[in-house]
Amino acid sequence: MVGGEHIHVHLGLFSAWTFGGAASLVYRTGWYGMLYFATWPVGFFLGFMLAGVRCRRSRVISPIEYVETRFNRTTHTALSILFAVSLLYWPIQHMASLGKMVGPILFPGSEAAIMLTILVIATLVLIYTFSGGLWAVAITDAVQSFLLLGVVVVLLGVIFVEIPDVLGRLPAFTFHAPESESSYDSWYLIVYIMQMIFNAAMGDRAQRYYSVRDERSVLKLGLLATGLFALGPLFFGLIPFIGSVVWPDPSLIPGFGGLKNPQEGVYIAMAARYLPPGILGMFVAAMLAATMSATDTCWNTASAVVSVDLYKRMFRPKASDREVMTVGRIAILGFFVVAVTGAMAIILKGIKLDIIGITIGLLTGVAVSIPLTLGLVIRKISRWAGIGAVVVGTLAAIVCSDLSIFGPLHVFGFMKYPFGYRVCFIIGVTLAVFLLSRPMGRLGRSRPATLATSALVSVALWFFFLFFNTNEALSWGIVFGHIEPPDGGSSTHYFAAMTLAAAAFGILIYRLFRIYSRDIGEPEPEVDRFFALLQTPIDVEKEVGDEQQTVTAYHFVGMIVLLLAAMTLALLLFPSGRANPVINLILSVILAGIGFGIMRGGRGLLRRMQS
Repeated sequence: MVGGEHIHVHLGLFSAWTFGGAASLVYRTGWYGMLYFATWPVGFFLGFMLAGVRCRRSRVISPIEYVETRFNRTTHTALSILFAVSLLYWPIQHMASLGKMVGPILFPGSEAAIMLTILVIATLVLIYTFSGGLWAVAITDAVQSFLLLGVVVVLLGVIFVEIPDVLGRLPAFTFHAPESESSYDSWYLIVYIMQMIFNAAMGDRAQRYYSVRDERSVLKLGLLATGLFALGPLFFGLIPFIGSVVWPDPSLIPGFGGLKNPQEGVYIAMAARYLPPGILGMFVAAMLAATMSATDTCWNTASAVVSVDLYKRMFRPKASDREVMTVGRIAILGFFVVAVTGAMAIILKGIKLDIIGITIGLLTGVAVSIPLTLGLVIRKISRWAGIGAVVVGTLAAIVCSDLSIFGPLHVFGFMKYPFGYRVCFIIGVTLAVFLLSRPMGRLGRSRPATLATSALVSVALWFFFLFFNTNEALSWGIVFGHIEPPDGGSSTHYFAAMTLAAAAFGILIYRLFRIYSRDIGEPEPEVDRFFALLQTPIDVEKEVGDEQQTVTAYHFVGMIVLLLAAMTLALLLFPSGRANPVINLILSVILAGIGFGIMRGGRGLLRRMQS
């Protein structure tokens, strides 16, 4: 369903984390958090314009299926593993976010309720992901998004009625986050756009691009999703911002004050305060739906990588479709176990969702998404450039991130960069190794020149690490004995890790020089054919076929949305639902209008097919 996919690419980026971790960011930083939401449409638009049409023309069914043709088998295998691993974390975050918000509403102050919520919701996602795959996801996402946006619109309206002067009570506009949130600066906003470009261009989001009808549908999908993202500050940022005025102290947030990081419950607390019980239930259901969407998006994409890119290509080339599907479902079962276990660990340790999300995203995502994206765009690079960029970029992410959540391994994150510096460093190193692969290959023909250059890079990086880190326990003054280390022997450990990392970079660069040299002068007919394919528009009649399923989906989605409108009215039959009947009526009218509009669109498509 084209329309469903348009909504799906938008809702797939929202989950309970949007109402938890991101809402917490807005609560703590105010206008800065609103600007953070405003970066989403910019990054997404640039990303889909860069790679959306190319993804559809590549005629693939998993985000890295094209890698073997574009690069080589080794790169394909390595990226398949890394990409699947990189998708393991996000369902953990989605489940943890949902548990931290829904559990306290049902049973205030109970961590056991949070754990039970995580288990139940993950099981539901598992069941319906097994049942229908991406097609079922697309249809349910269309319904879920309309319910979610309808409830949020009503919630905003109620807040403005109840607190008519609320906008005047907000603090004065500023670009800067409070001093207590030093990690969030202007660099953060800039590099988040850069990160969003690569994430939107390639990754689990790309599955939408090659699941729609043709290039025109890709453009419609991207423009609609960009418009919906532009509403993010209003729909998802303003409510927690107002919550910071209603409850300036997070310990005052009802139902969450006694929990770790109570500000992560501000959005649901605002809904509980201003919505009647029945509509609050629909809001929780909508939030649940968004989380299920984001989770099954990751699980479907990762299972496709495991079953198609790893199992079928590497072990069982003649495997039947049924066998591949079985392997995919087994993989999803494994992802389920990881998600539940990881989410519960986050809850027990009290880790802030936005902080751990930043760390994991940089360690697993940026270095992988850059070669996956640019491999569709740039022709003249080595076929080994993808694996080189990923390995070196991942090492760069390790040395510049704050790894305190990983215990003793934290010494390898010796640079201690804030988020903005981290992303700039990771992207810069990854792009350099990727884009300079041809010149590196030519130099790699000479072993003496390769050895000398690699040694020079290693030494230069050692001095760069020493003089341009932000780690108080690692500076040239401490290393050379002019300043006493602040915390005993940790400086020695950081110094050892720094030296080891500089040596590792040098060895990797040497190996890449030699590996890149293999491609110089070699014919690449597969790559030529691949880029010719990217220039060939989709032949809808031959490659797509009948649209009857799309028409049926329009009718099905419209009927479900109308049913939701009727359910909203049915809440008036209960005493609690009649506490504020105007809210029920308004939401019902909104949903009914959407439902009739969708069904009318389906009838219009059917008439065009018959004419």
